[in-house]
Amino acid sequence: MKKTIAILLLAAMLAFCFASCEAPEATDESSASSQSSSAVSNAGNSDASDDYMNIPIEVKDLGGREINVLCYNFGEGSASILGYTGEIMYDEENPSAVDEAKKIVVDKIESLYNVKINGEYNPIGQYNSSIIKNQVTSGLHYYDIVFDALCSAAAMATEGLQVDLTTISTLDLSQPWWDQNAVKDLSIGNKLFFVCGDINTFDDQGTFCVLFNKTLKSKLGVEEDFYQLVRDNKWTMDKFEEICKDNITYDSTGDGILDEHDTWALGTERYNIFIQLVGAGQHIAGKDANDLPYLVVDREPEATYTILGDILEFYNQDNVVMVANTPKYENKGYSNVWEATVHKAFVEGRELFYMCGLFNAASFRVMEDEFGILPIPKYSEIQDRYYHTVQSGHNTMMHIPTTTPDLEDLGLVISALAKESKKYVTPAYYDVQLKYRDSRDDESGEMLDLIFATRSFDIADAYNWGGIRDQYLKIDQSNIASRFDSTLSASKMVLEKFIEDMTGSK
Repeated sequence: MKKTIAILLLAAMLAFCFASCEAPEATDESSASSQSSSAVSNAGNSDASDDYMNIPIEVKDLGGREINVLCYNFGEGSASILGYTGEIMYDEENPSAVDEAKKIVVDKIESLYNVKINGEYNPIGQYNSSIIKNQVTSGLHYYDIVFDALCSAAAMATEGLQVDLTTISTLDLSQPWWDQNAVKDLSIGNKLFFVCGDINTFDDQGTFCVLFNKTLKSKLGVEEDFYQLVRDNKWTMDKFEEICKDNITYDSTGDGILDEHDTWALGTERYNIFIQLVGAGQHIAGKDANDLPYLVVDREPEATYTILGDILEFYNQDNVVMVANTPKYENKGYSNVWEATVHKAFVEGRELFYMCGLFNAASFRVMEDEFGILPIPKYSEIQDRYYHTVQSGHNTMMHIPTTTPDLEDLGLVISALAKESKKYVTPAYYDVQLKYRDSRDDESGEMLDLIFATRSFDIADAYNWGGIRDQYLKIDQSNIASRFDSTLSASKMVLEKFIEDMTGSK
């Protein structure tokens, strides 16, 4: 499948860009595994649990139609995001198990529907919003299917650049190859402009978790069984902090300065304040009975302030926790402050815990130390379950530009791609690559099952009305209530206008 760097008709039209997202740098997977061929073969073997394969999708001769796919390249310009080959797209020269599975799916759908599927990366090193805006405002049709980060997809939705997917009758979003939490959480007034499912892989990699260094744990004499804490419902913020504060962080260089070169209990970043808020069972936005969003802090201020206060108190203990994107490290001139601090410390075996996206797991295969995967801690033992979410700048959502023709036919192709991806791509990615190649023990596979089973999406993280999400990412722990008092009214006004625009209501 081609992955050209030309955008043909649109390349000459790129004059502006809009709605960028705050997205910390991150790391991703590298290339092929020797077991890929057998993995893909096994992935295609149906069993009694594959009842979804009996769900019919109409097959239709589309007369050689070309279907063009545009993907944002999450590895562009990064030394640590390796091996991302796009959604639907695949690497033919050095294929991984996932690439081989994608090829099986694409070849099958091209044959069944008499179509040609072409895939391209966005060549300008940005999200896809400017390209799609130029396509739509110029009335042109080129890209049929777009995969972009959640925040960028949301920006395009506010500009009216995307088709409401619920209006395409051949695209049944209730089917098991679509992420039902995404369908539920990302809709607005029962309209849905972007979604993810088995047709994606980088949506899973954008899910956040806690990694821990098993070798360092043993060296430090930490006796707690982290996996058993999770199983026993005792993996809580208090327990997590207790472990971190037990003389883990120290000046391992002996220079009298505690910095990114030393040994740390936890490496994290400001975005993880939000990740841990979700882990505590809170969100920035909820939705009412009419599927319309509201701001949780407006209705439950004390709960928000209490949880934020506890997280920030912990993050401000800079003799325990290294927070990458804070002035202490940002002012050192690193081109990528995450890779130079928290990521590097974990790779070098100097960090017990690292809170990050699953896109980091593959890059740690170069480590000599063993590591494991854990869920985000609960707030307390009485919490009903664990909660997880994605990084809005490092995951993929699928959407369709409004200038795309013959949507009912396209819906058939997308549905077939998603269904076959559930059969081939998801097992290759999840069971073989993520659980057995990028993690290193059966317990981590068990934890991944839990993490994905408890994943949700916060619509306010995507749309960030009036900068509301940004208020959650401030490291300052003083006057939490006053920071919202000064901004909440403006965010509510932006949200109200947003609802009017998206639903046509006044």
